[in-house]
Amino acid sequence: MTTEMLIKIFLSLVLGGALGMERQYHDKPAGFATNCLICLGAMLFTILSQVMGLAGGDPGRIAAQIVTGVGFIGAGSILRDGNKISGLTTAAGVWLVAAIGMAIGYGEYIWAACCTTAILLVQLFLRRALIWVEQMRHYDTLYLTCDPHWAVVEKITTQIEKQKIRILKSEVTKQENLFHVNIVASFTAHEFQTVTKELLEMPEVHSLFQ
Repeated sequence: MTTEMLIKIFLSLVLGGALGMERQYHDKPAGFATNCLICLGAMLFTILSQVMGLAGGDPGRIAAQIVTGVGFIGAGSILRDGNKISGLTTAAGVWLVAAIGMAIGYGEYIWAACCTTAILLVQLFLRRALIWVEQMRHYDTLYLTCDPHWAVVEKITTQIEKQKIRILKSEVTKQENLFHVNIVASFTAHEFQTVTKELLEMPEVHSLFQ
């Protein structure tokens, strides 16, 4: 086994393992071992595609199948629970780990290392920035349909104001024996999720969308 091959195996385990540790830390489906194996496998398949090219075959045939083949592995980590979908980030991470393994296989070590660093920065630091953004207040409109009673409208506005949300504007129209209520308010992402959940639990509210 040549020194270059040992370097490729080592880098596949280190870079794939670094991304796997981040997933393992956040208790995600594809953890340390999975990412190591994907990176190592993509690297090996890439080398085999190069060997195939030297033997007169198509050098891109195996490498091209890695992109689609790894997609099936990533799809297995995507879960749906009602309207909530989880595992998309893990699936994208699996796909990128394979790309890093391919870069190592082709000898593009700097590209592989830089991409690994970039992914870790996104996963570890930019997510915290997004949490900060979600805590900022913004204006949004709630569109509700409810029973045609003014007491119900008052109950809805009271429920919203309980969350210390400032209502800027509200409009009520009556269509097909239902009240259609449009409420413009200023709230954070967390407050929006909380208030929409509480409003949908009210039997008088028939529908709600943003």
